[in-house]
Amino acid sequence: MSEQKRRSGAFLIERTEAGSTFAPEDFDQEARMIGKAAEEFIRNEVLPRLPEIEQAHEGLMRELDRQMGALGFTAAEVPIHYGGLDLPKTTVALLVEKLGPEPATCLTLQAHAGLAILPLVLEGTHAQKLRYLPKLASGEWCGSFCLSEPASGSDALAMRTRAMPSSDGKGYILSGEKMWVTNAGFADLFTVFAKLNGDQFTAFLVERTFPGVNLGREEHKIGLHGSSTRRVAFENVFVPAENLLGEVGKAHYIALNTLNLGRYKMAASALGTGKYALELATRYAQERHQFGQPIANFGLIRQKLAEMFTRLFALESMLYRTGALMQAWFEPIHHLPPDYPELHLHYRAAAAEYAGECALLKFYGTEVQYFCADEGLQIHGGYGYTEDFPIAKLFRESRVPRIYEGTNEINRLNLTQHLIRQMQRAGLPLIEEARAREAHPVETLPSHPREMLAALVEQFRQATLFAFRLAWEAYGEHLREQRQEVAAAIADMTASLYGLESIVARLPKLRGAAAEAGELTAMLFAREGAFALRERLDLVLNALGATPDLFHLAERMLCLPRFNAVAARHRLAEFVLQWGGSYNPLIG
Repeated sequence: MSEQKRRSGAFLIERTEAGSTFAPEDFDQEARMIGKAAEEFIRNEVLPRLPEIEQAHEGLMRELDRQMGALGFTAAEVPIHYGGLDLPKTTVALLVEKLGPEPATCLTLQAHAGLAILPLVLEGTHAQKLRYLPKLASGEWCGSFCLSEPASGSDALAMRTRAMPSSDGKGYILSGEKMWVTNAGFADLFTVFAKLNGDQFTAFLVERTFPGVNLGREEHKIGLHGSSTRRVAFENVFVPAENLLGEVGKAHYIALNTLNLGRYKMAASALGTGKYALELATRYAQERHQFGQPIANFGLIRQKLAEMFTRLFALESMLYRTGALMQAWFEPIHHLPPDYPELHLHYRAAAAEYAGECALLKFYGTEVQYFCADEGLQIHGGYGYTEDFPIAKLFRESRVPRIYEGTNEINRLNLTQHLIRQMQRAGLPLIEEARAREAHPVETLPSHPREMLAALVEQFRQATLFAFRLAWEAYGEHLREQRQEVAAAIADMTASLYGLESIVARLPKLRGAAAEAGELTAMLFAREGAFALRERLDLVLNALGATPDLFHLAERMLCLPRFNAVAARHRLAEFVLQWGGSYNPLIG
């Protein structure tokens, strides 16, 4: 059973009952079949064509996109009224995860099925949806999302693209240039953001065939060679009035909510890519011999495998837990008729609620992906630095996710700011709970592993709330602007808490060897998290000029778990090697 409908950020103040969160072990048969179809597609149809993908063969990625349309992948989040599957957010994440071993193909789907389709789903009129969604859902058309510009990346509201009403009153004249547009080379429909009348942030649906739409050359990227990335210029493009998307001056809802949901799926793709890196590293470690034995026998190699698995398991636990929480907000909307009054307002609320957790998953997930690709390459040694081994490609392609759809620095700030908004608008009593825990802190750790882990979750919670309270009292709602380093430290503390609690809550669902591996993972994650929280809490206290009594309170709040981490990593690595790099919860 998944958690009941809860407000975003509630995990900071409410204990989560063990076994109550959704985990991959809970997927039903339909979801498992979809995940299997995606895995078979990427393994059997895509990975064998990597040389063609790397050379960006003309038309290949569009062909693969159409194949994904035929399989139903592009229809994942389209309502059934418009030819879609309307899958739960957890199943959508599973689909994306299974495509993760080939990042360029996965990104193509995310840009089409997510960034291009979701603006229409969230804010489109019934007529707009009828016109465009069936084509996009089937893969007949491909879509693209045009937000970033040469002079405005993170500061999207500083864009220079302009729209003015046409002289005949029948539409708008659009002029400007967009940068880093994924799928641009073969997209049929662009969702374009512009300033209407110079100051009203507004979105438009622009067809590729509209006169004045021009494409730049393909960007020469470090990785993701198979995906299309171009500039798109709009030179006095006439856009019919019926192609204005959403409300005039309110396109920020479209942009932010589309990116919120996109970040969730970025974590899913990061999980899939990271798992594949671990798989490649494990296979190589078993095959490569040095000093008369497989390098998988060596302690430092086993340490790397165990650490990769630990972070991936934490990401997986957070990802699917969050998906179920989000789905609880979307589920009621799926039962409404397509012409329901103010349907877009219901979508707005659902898409915005978990913006904080989505930001957390984005920065944590993409950093786990890069960590796994980097450590995987290290395990390969010199061979890993050659293009003869696929780990090199994964390494190159694991760098940019920390930049696009909001840099990880921006997303850390987004998370902390979201928690402030939840406190102000949703009444989340973060400050009150912080003070209550400071009055009666959990100061000792039991010796039994499960009890120790439960106590550590509470210690992580009280330390994170403590840091948040001090920062709030010092800077209030201006924390993001006035002290970014503190805001980012609190975001990292929050991620450690959410990760540990998600793992611990999942443990009762594990059986056999997976149960032992899960407990080892939890202990290792808790150990690293405790060190990280101590460092970040110390940073916050020093940055705020805390008094000695506050430093003393901080020392009482966090204990380091005492256990043999070296032996735990060795044992966990044995499971990783036995499973060929990954525990598959869909098989057991």
